[in-house]
Amino acid sequence: MSKLDAFIQQAVTATPISGTSLIASLYGDALLQRGGEVWLGSVAALLEGLGFGERFVRTALFRLNKEEWLDVVRIGRRSFYRLSDKGLRLTRRAEHKIYRANAPEWDGTWLLLLSEGLEKNVLADVKKQLLWQGFGALAPSLLASPSQKLADVQSLLHEAGVAENVICFEAHSPLALSRAALRSRVEECWHLTEQNEMYESFISLFRPILPLLRDCDPAELTPERSFQIQLLLIHFYRRVVLKDPLLPEELLPAHWAGQTARQLCINIYQRVSPGALAFVSEKGESSVGELPAPGPLYYQRFGGLPGA
Repeated sequence: MSKLDAFIQQAVTATPISGTSLIASLYGDALLQRGGEVWLGSVAALLEGLGFGERFVRTALFRLNKEEWLDVVRIGRRSFYRLSDKGLRLTRRAEHKIYRANAPEWDGTWLLLLSEGLEKNVLADVKKQLLWQGFGALAPSLLASPSQKLADVQSLLHEAGVAENVICFEAHSPLALSRAALRSRVEECWHLTEQNEMYESFISLFRPILPLLRDCDPAELTPERSFQIQLLLIHFYRRVVLKDPLLPEELLPAHWAGQTARQLCINIYQRVSPGALAFVSEKGESSVGELPAPGPLYYQRFGGLPGA
């Protein structure tokens, strides 16, 4: 067994992998910018080398369809799964967080949201969506974010049907004042200690692959191995970064591992992306034939990919 195969096997067995989560990673990374639709048999062919069989694939696709994250089109005996409107919307939001190259700049402005008159279950659902977008809970009905744009948040509130029940404020926090107290409050409200531990686990898992990629014979880094490394990389990184509120550097604690994890992900992704792209082209098939070539946004990931 090659060292690359040994690493891939170790990553697959490092922690239990959910079928729905892995295939969501596949669609977001490999298919979103290539039409967002693929034959069931293609998904099985892409994942077969990682040890995931057709039953694993069928079950995961069925669940994603039931959750209205994927739509299915049947042509003869073949089933083609494509991102639904809901799946496309959520995947695009995730794409922005996953593939950014740099930390956001900050001018000290906070966006505050105060909810009024929402039923308990509606409030819980909206709050869950906003926390996923990077808001922190300062109080049960008061959420804050130093990085979210008002227009983006208003769009989300309108989609949820609660725009009339959420009051939006903008406030400014001079960094020269109460810096220690502010960082302490931020660390508590955004659970940054737990987030940092997740980043450190990601770094421990994927740091060993960099010297292997640098030193291996080019022929050893086949398109299939490239794809497997890239999918696992994004799958594990996605699980961490989507929980990250992406706070400005001024608010982060000392020894924050997020930047190190992002740079590690970028370095690996840029090395394997050409081969991974070729493997998806080889195995992928949509309802109209070959998958389309990736759009320009694909090559803008992480600040620029080979082939851009």
